[in-house]
Amino acid sequence: MRSPSKSRGPALGEAGASSIVPRLDGISLQRVAPCDRPAIKTLLLDAEQEQFAGSVDAVFDELQNSQHPQFEHPFAIAAADNTVGFFILREKQALPPWAPRDAVTLHSFRICRTLQGMGYGRAGVGLAISWLRRERPDIRQLMLAVNTRNAAAKSAYLKVDFSDTGEVFHGPIGDQNILTARVPRGCG
Repeated sequence: MRSPSKSRGPALGEAGASSIVPRLDGISLQRVAPCDRPAIKTLLLDAEQEQFAGSVDAVFDELQNSQHPQFEHPFAIAAADNTVGFFILREKQALPPWAPRDAVTLHSFRICRTLQGMGYGRAGVGLAISWLRRERPDIRQLMLAVNTRNAAAKSAYLKVDFSDTGEVFHGPIGDQNILTARVPRGCG
């Protein structure tokens, strides 16, 4: 898998070598391994977005030092042979304190700034829900926390079928609105 630039960027490692979720309009999910950090670092965000999504290095350091790596699932969003986005799903013992134990949570969601507005975010969320339907059939909701100052991200999530629970979590960089999306029953 290549970086989103026109140059031949770093490829994802063995863990990301094959699609793990059926393609959605030519877009797929691929597992991400620690050796994929350089490819994910090519997904540049505007400085304002970066403060909310977290730096790639901080995200990967947290993954590598996790006490529950079996419950953290990092994915690349791929279009053709290009990495266009990234996110992490967390479950069970890796859930944040605001999430109910029967949910899965979405973290560090990023789409390369030059590719935003092209449907990759919507497709990535759809593929995450498909993965949950297939791999975690008992899960009924995908949740996330979005900083109250990050109005653009909240608006984007609401457009892809998340709804605001009305709950606010006081996080390390400010208040977070808690959003949820229903995970319908079925085979993904």
